[in-house]
Formats: sequence, structure tokens, C-alpha cells
Amino acid sequence: MDTENEKSKRMEPKSKTFVLLIFIFIILSFLVTVKATNNIDNFISNLFFQLGGDPNMDMFMIIVSSTGDLFTMVIVGMILTIIKRTRKIGLIFLISIIVISISIMYLKPLINRTSPLEQYIPQYHIPDNYTIETDSMTPFSRDLSFPSNHVARDTAFIIIIGYWFRFFKNNTWIGTLLWIFPVLIGLSRLYLLQNYFIDILGGAVYGIIIAIFLVKVLKLN
Repeated sequence: MDTENEKSKRMEPKSKTFVLLIFIFIILSFLVTVKATNNIDNFISNLFFQLGGDPNMDMFMIIVSSTGDLFTMVIVGMILTIIKRTRKIGLIFLISIIVISISIMYLKPLINRTSPLEQYIPQYHIPDNYTIETDSMTPFSRDLSFPSNHVARDTAFIIIIGYWFRFFKNNTWIGTLLWIFPVLIGLSRLYLLQNYFIDILGGAVYGIIIAIFLVKVLKLN
């Protein structure tokens, strides 16, 4: 059997990584608060703005963004919860949605980073009753963008899935492939001018922090 000292040594790198992630998120939040990232964010947003105008690309990005919407991910979490084999992962993911949504709702006014001013108008004709989901539902954080709620939620989902399937632990190609989902969500939010680049980065880091915390506390692994 492992001694307590051996267990502590084995857990130390993970603990250091978790602390490092928190530190990175705090630094990003500070840089955004003092507007130090405005130039790079505006530059990247302008690049994506120039890419717009292709109906096929518009349709693809709208579909991608919709797969990461709150309603879609809640449905996914409920389906996972109903299935006996994936019940625990579904519950943890639903908890992560609640934790991320509520915490970001209060984080955004503290950081006070306004969403991109440009409103994206797709060239692809979308139904009249369809609207691109805003990053926050509550009035006091609706027009604020850091960190990205969408990317945080979807990154947390991938981390939880990865832990459950042991993909990350075994370092398989499937574990790497899973990251395509939050990356595409992030790109779609940039393309549709819903978030800045640093919002996406901050959302990803925050999603990883919450997911790792819940996985450890609720003993998914």
C-alpha cells in the first residue's frame, strides 16, 4: 500500500497545476480590468470581422455556437443523468453549469468588460424567431463578456468527460480530440462577435478550474 508521503508526492503536481490555473485566471482578470488587453482583443476581433460575410461559414458558426448554448448543454446533462452508467458524470456536469453560470454572473460586473460593440449580421438567412444566445442571461451582466460563459461551460464539460473516460489520464488521441469542441465554440463566439479573444481564454481557464474542483470534490476519478 502507498504511504501517505507517496500519495502526497503523487498529488503535488496536480495541486500545483490547479494553483497555477487560478493564478493565470487572476492575472487575466487583472489585465482585462485595467484594459491592458484592449489592443490585442480589438486586433483579433477586426480580423474575424473581416472574415465574415460568407453564408456557408455563417451557417456553420451559428450551428457550432448553438451546440454550446445553455439549453443544449442542460439537455445533454439531463440525458447523461438519466442513463444509469453516466448518471454521476451527468450530475457533476449539471452542477458545473450551475456553479459556472452563477459565479460568472457576479464575476462579470466586478471585471466590467463590455462585449464587442459591433453586432454581427449573418449573411445566411436564419429564422426570424432565432437569436444568437447572449453570454449571460441576467440584465446586470448581459452586456459584459469576461470571462466567456459559453467557453467556460463547454470546457468544463470536456474536462469532466475526459476524467470519466480516463482519456486524459491515459493520454490517448481521443482525449486530445475532445478539445476540438471548446476550441470550435471559442472560434464561433469570436466569429459571431460575441466575445473577445481574452474572454475566450479566460473562460477556458475558468472552466478547467471549476471542472477540476468538482471532479476532485465529488470524486469522479
